[in-house]
Amino acid sequence: MEKLRQGKNSEEEDNIGIQAHDVSILQDLYALSETEVMDRILEHPDPPGLIKGLPSEDFFWLLKKTGEDSMQLLKLASLRQWQHLLDLELWERDRLDMTNSFLWLQRLQRSDPERLAKWLFTDGQALAYLYLFRNVHVELRDENEAYDLEKGFITLDGLFYIKVLKEEQTETVEGIIRTMAGEDLLKFHSVLTGLAGVLPADLEEDMYRLRNVRIAEHGFLPREEALIVYAPLDPEAIAQKDSREMVDPVLDENFLDLAPYTPFHFSKSQNLLTKSTSRIVDTGLLDRIRLEFAGLCNQILSADGLVIDDIDVLKKTGQKAAGYLNLCLEEMCGKDIGAAEELLRNNSLISLFRMGFGLAQKLKWEAERWLKQSWFDHNSMGYGFWGDKWGNTLAGLTKKMPKYYCGPEREGEYRDFEQAFDLIAAGKILQGLIGLDKMLAQLTITFPLNKKDVHTHNRTIHSLLFTLWARQILELTPSFEAITLKQARQFFDLLRAGDEKAPYQMLGFEEVFVKDFMVSASGFEPEDTASLKDTLVLIWQEFCQEYDWVDVNALDPRFSKYVLIRS
Repeated sequence: MEKLRQGKNSEEEDNIGIQAHDVSILQDLYALSETEVMDRILEHPDPPGLIKGLPSEDFFWLLKKTGEDSMQLLKLASLRQWQHLLDLELWERDRLDMTNSFLWLQRLQRSDPERLAKWLFTDGQALAYLYLFRNVHVELRDENEAYDLEKGFITLDGLFYIKVLKEEQTETVEGIIRTMAGEDLLKFHSVLTGLAGVLPADLEEDMYRLRNVRIAEHGFLPREEALIVYAPLDPEAIAQKDSREMVDPVLDENFLDLAPYTPFHFSKSQNLLTKSTSRIVDTGLLDRIRLEFAGLCNQILSADGLVIDDIDVLKKTGQKAAGYLNLCLEEMCGKDIGAAEELLRNNSLISLFRMGFGLAQKLKWEAERWLKQSWFDHNSMGYGFWGDKWGNTLAGLTKKMPKYYCGPEREGEYRDFEQAFDLIAAGKILQGLIGLDKMLAQLTITFPLNKKDVHTHNRTIHSLLFTLWARQILELTPSFEAITLKQARQFFDLLRAGDEKAPYQMLGFEEVFVKDFMVSASGFEPEDTASLKDTLVLIWQEFCQEYDWVDVNALDPRFSKYVLIRS
């Protein structure tokens, strides 16, 4: 703890810029425990210099990691960092949250009461006026006259009598008041006197306006303005050469010192974005990328309306930003790392993000256009009709913000698109569903579907196709109606005629299955025909995997996913 009292004067607020050898603390921030983070800070030769050198965003996320009650960090922080912290924590939309205001004033008072008092006389004066106006009652009394005051009033000078309105806040607020009076009694009298002239609505509006100006410099725009980050940008708008007019003018070196490290390091994974940035030796360009990336993350946070209550929020937002940036780079540059580096040099990150997001949005629009006139939607089928993977992929594409379905093996199952493969995979599934939907529209004209029966039995694309096909193989009346258990066993015996034992390959029937259903694809565009054929092959392969070890005597109507069997 002795190190907390060492270092430069706490009032030197211009010590901005973390040293290169200290960056590891931020790089490892997410992986380390709270105790390990604090140990690294306290073991540093100059903890005050280290913390004050952090850009405000990095300090904010460091505090989120170590816990908001970390008195050590608040004591080491600069007033610049305090201000940024309060700008993000005290406001609930356009209203000053009095509960949060008290909590943060309490934390600052416990960590450094004298510096808090000085700040409330200067840059924090508006907060002092508004908070005291709403939370204390002040009486001016002549010390030569006797007055009966109700319990709870205190006086520090026999002139101003003060009572904290909320009992649970009494100790903290009285502590702040005593420290302010001890710091400068005349200024404290001025504050108390000024409370009578406070117009709370006007003061709060002015505070909110100034706060928005400050946080806008970090990318936190009003939500209606921040939403521009999701405005798709055509690839034609992104040039690989001679597009420097799209990038902000050269930034002042001192301003680049404010570039945060945390968001960019949290977003890193092995892809074209990280490979290209790892090759950049121009420190000015790297600083610009870090600064723009932090601003991009903050703008996304504003647009999404997220509550910044945990460091995981930053990690997920950073991954979203990096994912769409990488998607743009892969679309424009393939695997060319040099071309990707040039694209980063010549374009703003928000432009690249908008283009990457636009690629996913374009796929979403394609899905929505199809759904409006699809057989699937007309028959009010749920996404589960297409099976888990395909149905969840379609559900992800049609979310308000398109998402990529990555399967139950990953937490959350859905994530933002991150690479060209994601778009290709989702697009291929979508084209397959469009082809199947057209085919079903044709089939159900020939073989009408009992809608009530469909929803009663919770049928899927697989059960419809294989039940209809089983009837055809067994030379039964073609329909989508369930077959008997005896007929189901006959069906599988026919398919396995060439197999001596499990696993049953059912060789030769894949071509028959695909050919029988491709008859309904007459009149399709060549691209749709090819996509439907590939999809039918996948359906057959899934069917084989489902039944390759199932004995016909073990068939159970309750658990038959691909062939509807009557009980």
